[in-house]
Amino acid sequence: MSSSSTTETKTFTLEKYSRAYSNKKESNGGSEWQHFTNPVLRLILDMKMSPEKAESFRLRVVWTMHSSGTAPQDIVLEDLDLLSFSSLSDVFKSESSPLKGVYRETTFGLRYLYVPESSASQKVYRRFQVSFSSSVVTQQLVDAISSVCPCKTTEPSTLERKKTAAVRVQPPPPPPPDPILAEPHSHSRFQPSAVRFLEPNSSIVLSGPPRLSPLAEAPSLWPAESEKTAVPLDSSPPPAPTPSPILPESAVPPPSSLPTADPDSHAQKIADSLREATGLYEMPYSQLAKLVGDVVREDGFTRLMENLSSMWVAKALATSPV
Repeated sequence: MSSSSTTETKTFTLEKYSRAYSNKKESNGGSEWQHFTNPVLRLILDMKMSPEKAESFRLRVVWTMHSSGTAPQDIVLEDLDLLSFSSLSDVFKSESSPLKGVYRETTFGLRYLYVPESSASQKVYRRFQVSFSSSVVTQQLVDAISSVCPCKTTEPSTLERKKTAAVRVQPPPPPPPDPILAEPHSHSRFQPSAVRFLEPNSSIVLSGPPRLSPLAEAPSLWPAESEKTAVPLDSSPPPAPTPSPILPESAVPPPSSLPTADPDSHAQKIADSLREATGLYEMPYSQLAKLVGDVVREDGFTRLMENLSSMWVAKALATSPV
């Protein structure tokens, strides 16, 4: 009597799906990533089990399109039997596993050997990455496939750590003493690679184009290909700025040669302005009283009165009879 098998299906709603395909011609270079965020994206896991062993672990990434006037259509973006990769280890002898999963927080990535374009001497791998709404959902997927797919957590890539360190706010340096001027430092910018868009089948009428991420850089779980050959950045401090030439002491004129203000000319200017202000005699009483009050409160008013008093005494002596 044949034993019966059971099939369990688990469905996960995706926030984002990204994939990178390469072939033999591109095996030495980087692959361009395609990013999909158009709803509805789902990851469907069909697990067929018998009492003795697992029979299949089918993983699919499905994009459901809603066309006007027709029923929703499912476009399969990934369709893999994870259990079938266990038999490839003997056929393709390699230090790297034909199937490997990595995850961190809300993101899960899968790298698998693409058999149609692989040979014993040259391996071709494909990658895809999905994002969930929470890290709990990510862990649920990892627990479901851990028996057939080795999964491990991953740390941020070297490029990510450099980007994070670059955006940290640093306190402004103290201003240099005059007359030394600091030369400005140049900053490098990362240029994202170009996006290669996926063109859907022309026979399918879409209600709207898929929303693709504007950046086509490698997702965070997979290090960029440029990291393997990139020249490390120079971490040495920038050279000290060249000080501006300082003038010798002989070039500075002595204080005695500098022009000084003539006190007699300053007093003459005040006297001339008083002669021109003839309107002072026609000023109303209230305005004149306010003006006199302002003058009385000045710090030099006492000295002014002493000078005027001495002038009046001298005038009285000069005009008095002998």
